[in-house]
Amino acid sequence: MTELTKFTWDGVKKENLTDLLSRQMIYGDKVMIARLEIKKGAVVPEHSHENEQMTWIMKGALKFRINGSEITVGEGEILRIPSNVKHEAVAIEDTLDIDIFSPIRTDWITGDDAYLRNKNNPYLK
Repeated sequence: MTELTKFTWDGVKKENLTDLLSRQMIYGDKVMIARLEIKKGAVVPEHSHENEQMTWIMKGALKFRINGSEITVGEGEILRIPSNVKHEAVAIEDTLDIDIFSPIRTDWITGDDAYLRNKNNPYLK
């Protein structure tokens, strides 16, 4: 991509992954930004990815479980998750979350992200 592109979240398709989790994505060649709406009680199961991740909480709070530790990230706070680090997130409030990834999450673009779509996970239904 060599041209400038302007976006608004209102103009980006919202993907309802489950009753508790929806997502919008904007991406270029090397970086992705995603806007996630996560309802209280939702659990994003433990997973890891090659992508470095910055999670910025706009509203609400998520409790992360990383390497046997728990850390709560609330409104206005940002958590950096290094590449290949296993992590899980629990929404302790209704949450609006901005995630930034580098490189882009091709699994999200192609829909190969079953851990987020797992209908057997009672915390994502």
